[in-house]
Amino acid sequence: MTIPCRRGDFVDCLFPFAERPSSPGPMRHIAYVQTLLRLPDGRLRVLVMLTTTSPKMITRIPEGLALAVSAEKSVAMGMRNAFVIDVHRLAVLPLEPTWFPDRHDNHFVLARADEALRAAVTRRYDEMLARYPCPVEVLGPPTRGS
Repeated sequence: MTIPCRRGDFVDCLFPFAERPSSPGPMRHIAYVQTLLRLPDGRLRVLVMLTTTSPKMITRIPEGLALAVSAEKSVAMGMRNAFVIDVHRLAVLPLEPTWFPDRHDNHFVLARADEALRAAVTRRYDEMLARYPCPVEVLGPPTRGS
């Protein structure tokens, strides 16, 4: 299988909501690809972080766990608006159309973070893990027996 994304890509997905963590969300969200994971049985998963432009959602992100991307940087990547990467809202998802409806589309990857942004996200993620060893509920379908 060709892997259609890599760390630092922004992709469109049906990011799960906390109310139904094992089911695709009801609407599309742009997610940041933090890493690709290979399960012991060989199946591939993608660890993604939610992005948002919603002021309400941004105020709910715990202090120090958001990474703001300016409008200028966003436009330089080919996106339209300033946004925030929510480092603590994670999902581990299979690379399937159920979760990524545009998976087989040529425009699956919407944008790519430059090295500075990728490094900043990784730093913030590592800081989160150091401060909060179990800080979040990781959303997505079960990885065992699925």
